[in-house]
Amino acid sequence: MLATATLAALGLAAWHHAGWPLVLRQASRTMPAAPAPLAEAALPLMTVVMPAHNEAAFVVAKLRNLAALDYPRDRLRVVLACDGCTDATVALARAVLPELDLAVEVRDLQPNRGKLAVLNETIAGIAGGIVALSDVSAMLPADALRRAAAHFATPKLGAVGGTYLLGQPGSAGEATYWRYQVAVKRGEAALGAPLGLHGAFWCFRREAWAPLEPDTINDDFIMPMRMHLAGWGVAYDEAIRVVEAEVADAALETRRRRRIAAGNAQQLWRLRALLHPRHGGVALAFASGKALRVLMPFLLGLALVGTLLLAPGSLAFSILAACEAFGICLAALGAAMGNSAPKPLAVLHYLVAGHLASAAGVARYLLLRPRQPWRRAVQRPTAV
Repeated sequence: MLATATLAALGLAAWHHAGWPLVLRQASRTMPAAPAPLAEAALPLMTVVMPAHNEAAFVVAKLRNLAALDYPRDRLRVVLACDGCTDATVALARAVLPELDLAVEVRDLQPNRGKLAVLNETIAGIAGGIVALSDVSAMLPADALRRAAAHFATPKLGAVGGTYLLGQPGSAGEATYWRYQVAVKRGEAALGAPLGLHGAFWCFRREAWAPLEPDTINDDFIMPMRMHLAGWGVAYDEAIRVVEAEVADAALETRRRRRIAAGNAQQLWRLRALLHPRHGGVALAFASGKALRVLMPFLLGLALVGTLLLAPGSLAFSILAACEAFGICLAALGAAMGNSAPKPLAVLHYLVAGHLASAAGVARYLLLRPRQPWRRAVQRPTAV
């Protein structure tokens, strides 16, 4: 029984880390071409919504970035919803408005109520058209809104997202991880729909939206996937290249990954209908990518304990145990070397650290179901 469970755990780990990426890579070769640009007169009303909490380091640069977008000003509106800010976010935003050719509404919402409450309230007040959600620290290319708008020429398209790029990765492991995520999104989209959209920038039809539960963690996953379940299409446009200006240090990255892991556990339950075979490639992607990601730290733990217990009586399991121990030592060496670690060691360390953070995040969510207002993991550096 132990040998069967150990081999099953190892098989699922191999599928998640090696087999499934190969399937996605093959599928990505069938990605459809980007839609043709819309004529000026056909461009829809676009409302950019930015929830913000203590974004003084980035808010001015972000508003200037939006003012530089190539989109008709009579069809572009911006809502900056400042949620219980205790820094100069509101004052800085209002001070820069006179120099911008941009219709911006700055809302000073007090007290801090949480990102989902702000999103639900703000989006509910938008009458129609296309809603774009964007992080304050994410800088958009000039053609972002035009490219996104072109996708909505398809009547049943509910949402579209872009590519998330790091302006300055915190580590080689983080840079490799996000390049891999771009490839994942491309493959998922080819199989039916990207599983979630990068929260730095994505757009949706107002009519496709429904409020989320206030305790929702990964809103940029649950919201578009509920649109998919409701019959709307979800698209991915790799050419919309959004650059993250925030630089994540180790503490911020660990906290983010724990939060995302908790969100993965939450969304696995709330979106379990996606596992039904009628969703085809989307169901396979949800099971192979997202469901196994939640289970992976525990499957790897089972595999490690199982091989160690079985090693004394089996040459095969002895070899597996030795390989696992060697991998753990290399990951520890990557951690010890920090930014000077060779890329393979840095990537291995990032992967192992990610699984540890995932285990902590999933366990905390299942055991404690934490609910707290939106706040920073650590103070962000000054934007450049």
